[in-house]
Amino acid sequence: MALNDNTLQNEEEKKVPLWDLFLSFLKMGAVLIGGGYALLPLLENEITVKHKWAKSEEMTDLYALAQLLPGVIAVNTAMLVGNRLRGLAGNLIAALGLVFVPFILIVIYAITYSTMNNVEVVMKILDGVRPAAAGMIFAMGLKMLVKESKKRWACMFSLTVCAIVLFLNPPIVWMILSTVLLGLILNSVNIWKKRKEESC
Repeated sequence: MALNDNTLQNEEEKKVPLWDLFLSFLKMGAVLIGGGYALLPLLENEITVKHKWAKSEEMTDLYALAQLLPGVIAVNTAMLVGNRLRGLAGNLIAALGLVFVPFILIVIYAITYSTMNNVEVVMKILDGVRPAAAGMIFAMGLKMLVKESKKRWACMFSLTVCAIVLFLNPPIVWMILSTVLLGLILNSVNIWKKRKEESC
């Protein structure tokens, strides 16, 4: 997997200023509407395109790893990136930057909930945000599917899991664990085949 690469661990990337790390994730956290998945497109653009802190292939692996950890996938991804760039300090700074604005907004909304809940303009804003967040999540899923389409088995695997979740509605925990196990098996088979070919 791309996570085994030490691309992010060279000396230049370790010099990423903590302040830059904080500001990048602060900016993304300010538009954290629709849940962690809705933020993934912004995360990828900021990390892989703007700052080049990771490759696009690495982000897919980071998403998969973040999904396995307890908590919000966007926060987990931010912490993984921060940790690989600046260690524990980067981990904490990235997480703090991402949740700072949402935390303040949630506190404000909680205090004024009874009033804002009856304001028609606020409700219309939220009604407009929902489909936008859904669209961003769908676009991110489609983008990841296109990336993996070069691998036929990965594409079929993704579509099969998607169909199972949509139509059979199994417990998500078991789906995650079973796909991780299957991924490990497939990866082990690929490694075994490569070693066999090299020995011939």
